[in-house]
Amino acid sequence: MATLTPTLTLASTDASSDAISFSTTLGLSVTPPSKGISRINATATGGDNIIVPVGSANIAYLYVKHTGTTDGSTATTQLVDIEDTDNVAFARLGAGEFAFLPYSKAGGGKGVQLQVAHASVVQMEYAFFSKA
Repeated sequence: MATLTPTLTLASTDASSDAISFSTTLGLSVTPPSKGISRINATATGGDNIIVPVGSANIAYLYVKHTGTTDGSTATTQLVDIEDTDNVAFARLGAGEFAFLPYSKAGGGKGVQLQVAHASVVQMEYAFFSKA
């Protein structure tokens, strides 16, 4: 068993009437299967862009980042949906945005795929780790 240590820091002086400044860290126990930092060219067909296969894990810690490019160098602002393999979107990322979350649906019976909102290509970065 291995440990994954995510840290979230939020800070702002103008997002609300009070200043925001906090950080939280947690050690997560993970086990195979997992997928280290990888890239995929997401398209408008979600089934072609599966990043967590069905049955991989009961709970997967999932990281997804929109690189803001189509190929690593050509800029794009196309939105990308993070969906389960039933084509139900649960998050939408714009250029430069990322998500880190524990994902579980139907006890591992649904995977995760990426789908560009319009007929385009967006290079995405992702990783997942199975909860121990």
